[in-house]
Amino acid sequence: MEKIMDLLNRISTLYAIPQWIVNSGAIAICIILVASPFAARFLMRPKYYKFREMLLFKVLWRWKYKKGDIIALWCYCPKCRAMLYCDDENCRTTDVLQDKITFFVCNECGGNELGRVVGGDRRYALSLVRRDIWRHIKDGTYNEVAKATKEALELLQQLEDERKAQAPEESAQEVSEVIVAQESTLQEPMHEEALNQENQENEMSQEPLTATAEQEDAPSLTEEETQSSDNSLTCDEENKTDEKQEDIEEAKPEADRHGV
Repeated sequence: MEKIMDLLNRISTLYAIPQWIVNSGAIAICIILVASPFAARFLMRPKYYKFREMLLFKVLWRWKYKKGDIIALWCYCPKCRAMLYCDDENCRTTDVLQDKITFFVCNECGGNELGRVVGGDRRYALSLVRRDIWRHIKDGTYNEVAKATKEALELLQQLEDERKAQAPEESAQEVSEVIVAQESTLQEPMHEEALNQENQENEMSQEPLTATAEQEDAPSLTEEETQSSDNSLTCDEENKTDEKQEDIEEAKPEADRHGV
């Protein structure tokens, strides 16, 4: 290290260059020498190394490359990007290929099934995905697949954001409906009480009216009774006078007979 510093001092004095410029130049040369192998490896790697995710069997697959081989291949949820759980327990209990099913389950999304592979366990599913990846690489269609995967993930993210945005609105609407229902239930007995009070007030107001009507009807009834009694009296007097006249007429012939 002392020899390097002595060399840098000689260069600065020999060429009349400031010491800080010589030191910064030396540091830049060291960085370039160290980073050049990595930069060369990055520039010389195949173009398909950018192809690192794909949608297959309704789930998202991600992987890496190492020395021309696919490593760290696993399935993820297209919505929340969480690692999925592979359920292949039934593959150990049957020998029929059509009954061997591997389920991809997302525990973060409520433990729902997102996709499945029929015909084998998780190793069989990984082999199918790996074979499909190499097929796209050999056919040169990996760029189109990568672009379609990116667009599909963006669309799923938009739909998920819209659903989350609508969830609070729906919950608020449900709360308002519950509040309205409670208010209506509370107002019903109050309305009934108000109606009962109005009916009672109407009844109380009608009672004096009926009393006054009865009082008004009472004199008319007495007048009719007096008139009927007067009529009966006049009829009795007329009957009495008629009987007296009849007696007088009967008495006249008898008087004539006796010479009175």
